[in-house]
Amino acid sequence: MNAAPLMPSLARVVRGLSALFWGLPLALLACVKTALGDTWRVLGVWGTPFWRSRGVPGVLLDAFAASLPGLAALALLLYGLRSLVRFQPQERVWTGAVERASLLNLVLLGLLPFAHWWNVRPSHPLFLQSLGLFVLCGIAFMLALNGVLSRLAAMLPDEVLRSDTRLFTRVNGWLIGILGVLLALEWISVAIPGRIPVAIPLFLEEVAESRNWLLTMLALLPLALTMTLLWKAKEAILTSVFRGH
Repeated sequence: MNAAPLMPSLARVVRGLSALFWGLPLALLACVKTALGDTWRVLGVWGTPFWRSRGVPGVLLDAFAASLPGLAALALLLYGLRSLVRFQPQERVWTGAVERASLLNLVLLGLLPFAHWWNVRPSHPLFLQSLGLFVLCGIAFMLALNGVLSRLAAMLPDEVLRSDTRLFTRVNGWLIGILGVLLALEWISVAIPGRIPVAIPLFLEEVAESRNWLLTMLALLPLALTMTLLWKAKEAILTSVFRGH
């Protein structure tokens, strides 16, 4: 493989994969802490209610301050995706996959302040629904990112990477799908409790004792597998192109 003409774009791919590798766990941690609200207070101004009594501008500043770590982590993910899109831009399927993931990332950026406002007013229906939409978009983003990695692996000359990617993305699809169903049922039972089948709250009661560790496992396993794919893809490029060049 003559990679000399592709060296600049491959270098951007490596940077993008590194940004995604580090950005994923940071984004998960920062977004969860933004929704929890008070956990940022140990870091000083982040998450404090100082501005809330200053009218609408104060509320917006308070949301920005509380969401700043999450916004920075999501911006790192967006940087990683925009670094990938310059590789093989003539491949429409590839660029389409990257654009879908980028669009979902932008939606997450826009919805993150509502996670903070939900912490301030958890009973407000708009904030509750926005938080549910934020979680669903996060799940969709993980699926879209796995699609990006699958398309990238198909363009790289590494059969082992392609095989691992097919396996990991299939497992991730099942895990993320189960997580999405459980979270959707949880959100529906809270948002519209009087309009759901009786079987849903009964099912949630059955799994209540193991719900926390189950949701944690279903969230962390896809994250770990996706980070593994990101690392493998980066190492495949470094090994087959740059170190062998």
